[in-house]
Amino acid sequence: MPDNSVPSITVLILSFNGKHHLVQHLDSVLATDYDNFRVTVIDNGSTDGSLEFLEEKYRQIEVVRHKHNYGFAVAYNKVINSIDTEYFVLLNNDVSVDPDWLKILVSHAKGKETAALTPKMLFYHNKRRINAAGGNCDLYGTGWNRGNNEIDNGQYDKLEEAFYGNGAALLVSKQAWRDVGPFDERYFMYGEDLDWCWRARLKGYKILYVPSSKVYHCWLGSKGSVFYFLERHCLSNVLKNYSLKTLFKITPKYLAIRLLKTFWVLKNAGCCDKLSVLKAVWWNMKNLMKTWEKRMQIQTSRSVPDADIQRLMLKNSFELLLGLKKTSHPIMKAVWRDY
Repeated sequence: MPDNSVPSITVLILSFNGKHHLVQHLDSVLATDYDNFRVTVIDNGSTDGSLEFLEEKYRQIEVVRHKHNYGFAVAYNKVINSIDTEYFVLLNNDVSVDPDWLKILVSHAKGKETAALTPKMLFYHNKRRINAAGGNCDLYGTGWNRGNNEIDNGQYDKLEEAFYGNGAALLVSKQAWRDVGPFDERYFMYGEDLDWCWRARLKGYKILYVPSSKVYHCWLGSKGSVFYFLERHCLSNVLKNYSLKTLFKITPKYLAIRLLKTFWVLKNAGCCDKLSVLKAVWWNMKNLMKTWEKRMQIQTSRSVPDADIQRLMLKNSFELLLGLKKTSHPIMKAVWRDY
């Protein structure tokens, strides 16, 4: 019987043709040492035998079957709105967890001002290296995993605010979700976690990084058009979430940075990445009216000025600091990796 004295939680595991990940990681999630949680697997139209595997081996788990691969935002939105627990967790199917990971996260979730909490995420195949110690963002909307690929020497062991939490493992308050609203369903994958946390901050919520809670991620276990989606959603997030005053202030530098990056990509990158940059710009032009409609909804309901939002942002361009070199940083290596 669940212990009703502790908050109720639904752990949502999104999966698309990820049977091999479920085989490898699902048992660790079920072994979580917490007295009031349930696990739901959201299947995005898999054809690899995932559903048959779950039905045979894990009948105690609820499975939500989508007929199509809706991507991240739509698939989660369709399920989250019907959840009746106090909290829910977004968890990638390629993530294993420590037994006490959830108990530790929930212990720091007190107070209505906290919208979401993110654990320390280490690499599954090298648990001495960090995958994410919370998420950072620069003034121009570029987000990245703090500490990515660094050896874990305790340098990120402080409980503190993060700008955003990585959607691969994120505990979210259902009350905050109702207030902030769902993911932007135009975002098939990547950038929706940063966008949602940014919108939560605009309403006065905090995002906490909890280093004593640990999970282990097969990073980029789910491959896709990383660069394209990161590019298009970065611009969309900036257009939606900044005030007009801030937009006018950062526009000259923002355009200069994007132009420099575009020229560099067109000169140095492969054909697929060149097309990704152009496609990302075209997507934002084509969706400008829809982006503006969403922007108006966000701006009319915000209560926090941009100055407070920017206190946790990198004041310089993250991409310029990296020099846009393929070998300059593990994040850029991942972005530019040939799939």
